[in-house]
Amino acid sequence: MCHASVLDENMAARLLLLVLGATALCSGQLTKVWKLSTRELIDYRAYRDVTVLHYRIPEQTFTAAFNFTVSEKLTSSQIFSGCDSRKVSLYLKYGSLPVINPDGAKFPDNFSIANRVPIYSAEFQSDGVPMILNVSSPVPGDWFAVAFLSYTDPNNDQILQQGLTPNCAAMMESTMSVMIEEDTKIIVAGEDVTGQLDTGNETRNFKIYVPSGTWMVRINLSSEQCDTSPCFRMLYSSEAIPDPDLDSGNCESVMGCEEDFIPKVDSWYYISISSLQNLTDSISFTLKVSFLLNNSTEKWKLVNMSMLPRLASDGLKYDIALILEDFQNFWTLVPLVRQSFSAFFTFNYLSEYSDENKGFFSINVSADEVAMMQFEVNHVSDIGGTLTFQMKLEDDANLKNVTENLYNVSVVACLSYQARAVPLFPQDMCLNYTGDFSESKIQVNSTSEINHIGSIHVPFPEPGFWFITLKPFCFTNDSTVSNCTSELGTLNISLIIESNMCTVDNCGRFGDCYNYMSGGFIFSTCVCKHGYIGWGCTDDSRVTSLEQLLIAALLLTLSNLFFIPAVVMAIRHKYYTEAFVYACTMVFSTFYHACDAGEDMYSFCLMRLNVLQFCDFYSAILSLWVTLIAMSDVRNALKSIAHMAGAVGIALGTEYNRTSLWVLVVPALVGVAVMTQSWVWRCKAQRSCYPSKKYWKFYFPPGVLLVTVGLVCYSFLQTKQNYKYVHSAWHIIMALAIIFLLPTRKQEGVASVSPDDFIALPPISCSPSTWKDNKFLKLFRWWDR
Repeated sequence: MCHASVLDENMAARLLLLVLGATALCSGQLTKVWKLSTRELIDYRAYRDVTVLHYRIPEQTFTAAFNFTVSEKLTSSQIFSGCDSRKVSLYLKYGSLPVINPDGAKFPDNFSIANRVPIYSAEFQSDGVPMILNVSSPVPGDWFAVAFLSYTDPNNDQILQQGLTPNCAAMMESTMSVMIEEDTKIIVAGEDVTGQLDTGNETRNFKIYVPSGTWMVRINLSSEQCDTSPCFRMLYSSEAIPDPDLDSGNCESVMGCEEDFIPKVDSWYYISISSLQNLTDSISFTLKVSFLLNNSTEKWKLVNMSMLPRLASDGLKYDIALILEDFQNFWTLVPLVRQSFSAFFTFNYLSEYSDENKGFFSINVSADEVAMMQFEVNHVSDIGGTLTFQMKLEDDANLKNVTENLYNVSVVACLSYQARAVPLFPQDMCLNYTGDFSESKIQVNSTSEINHIGSIHVPFPEPGFWFITLKPFCFTNDSTVSNCTSELGTLNISLIIESNMCTVDNCGRFGDCYNYMSGGFIFSTCVCKHGYIGWGCTDDSRVTSLEQLLIAALLLTLSNLFFIPAVVMAIRHKYYTEAFVYACTMVFSTFYHACDAGEDMYSFCLMRLNVLQFCDFYSAILSLWVTLIAMSDVRNALKSIAHMAGAVGIALGTEYNRTSLWVLVVPALVGVAVMTQSWVWRCKAQRSCYPSKKYWKFYFPPGVLLVTVGLVCYSFLQTKQNYKYVHSAWHIIMALAIIFLLPTRKQEGVASVSPDDFIALPPISCSPSTWKDNKFLKLFRWWDR
């Protein structure tokens, strides 16, 4: 039977199943039940960039097939005709949003991301080819996927002006089809159910509801018609029909199977019985499911728990079966009260006897009992924050006396999802319903100052019941567990059970907490600053050093001082308007980079960053415009109009989209056109080359070369990593280009004209044609070069 393998959250990046092509399964019929509207995917830089996809799987679904198709759409044609495909990453799980770190950032300390529910992942291209992800035996209910354009190191990304590359959008379409197993019989606890397998490879499915308060479940399957070899197989699983290709929870036997386990509560359990060989005659069987409730006086002798062989191989120092057998006799339920707050995902649970609204509440636990608490995380409304459990061992005279004279005391607490877990010592482990050792545990110790308090943080908790089980243990110096009930009495333990947006410390010093909405669902996440990354902005592996920050700030600000020679030259040659614009460019660029480059370590903001950025972009483009007009040979009246038209037009373009290529290109093309046309008119009028040969030979070529190099650096060579060097070079290059390209203004009087620049004008005539020619010449200015 075709299926998708389960991805354990310890290895959340592993691809479990990727099937390309049309939807097809080995058996059964798929029915499309869910379709999502087209969603846009963007590059992943932080969790806020994910696109959330939501699905709801019906009850008794045997297989769910998720179909994802991502295509590139050209959003603005410009000069480009197509888009290249890009890599897409997708993560899918039940109940809540997947907790992922595509950038490889470390999770904060005490974060629980494993042993919760399986995660499925896939990577594919945005080439329009469907990617189909098949999930066998999915849990019914809400499923969430997050999709995005795969993470790449932003330090290596080019900083390109808009318009140099095609503007493309990756658009995702998604559907879900399911195969539902209709033939499932409901059974009642404690009753014998008879059935038979008539043909080879036949399967019978049953289901039973396990209510809250059920401590243990026993499944007993018997048959007297098998030969010496096993002839049938029994599988069981919670909430979904068992997948025969998974190894967990199965029994193959000749005469019968008997399984005991700690169940998930408030959920359906499914039992599948199938034959192991081609049958010639039908085989009858009897199935019985029994519950051991928390208020029951009945005792069971556990006979065949699937986890016991594994526990024995791990070298535990006492009989785990005995502990599980007696566990129901000495556990105490601590009732809790939920308290909700106005902020998203903010609530806590307190003891019903607590007088505090927030913070720790206290309970008393003796060494001969296990304390248990049960609380609920609501669907959708509670899943977008971080669930926190903290435990503190309070000092008192009795504990101090026991610790100093008799034993060391440890308290092991287990936080588990959907089913109770058993605290174990000295292994400091928690045994859950699957027989795995849960990492969601706390151990506090009476002899350790550091381990006097412990915490667990669960980002994006799954909805449903969560359990806390804790037990004190007394041990000697060689870690031998001892019975200290009479000496120890009761322990005072303080607890916190709460949920907050983002993290408990609100993303710490180097991050801010925000709520985002995607696909109609709200979630909270940290937005980091100063180069910190990670779920709580605690990973400093990519933080820019203070030396690098200082170098960047100095380079990007002091490089603007190269505009001083251009300002001085413009003033000397009476280009006062141009000198003022160059000075503004130098000042605004200096203060903009002083505010932006130092990342609050070496930064100074004269005003809001957005205002400084506008002034920087605006004055830089205006400098280009006034330089081109100054190079043109037009009358002062036309030059004034050109300056004002450029100032208004550039302001409009900069405010509309200051990072667009066309904001720079349009003024440049118009300015070059005006300059070229004026030069052509002048050359025709004076019948010689204009400007002078000296300008064409010594000034114009290096100026154009500098402009070309600067534009290449600015448009194609900048990355986040080399920005401080390349952009500083851009400042210097453009300042030097002005010195070469800005012409000198003609001085009054004949003496100011050099012999190289002197051009003999034709004599003035009163004829109409000659008068017109001389009147046309008066429109132009002489150049000194």
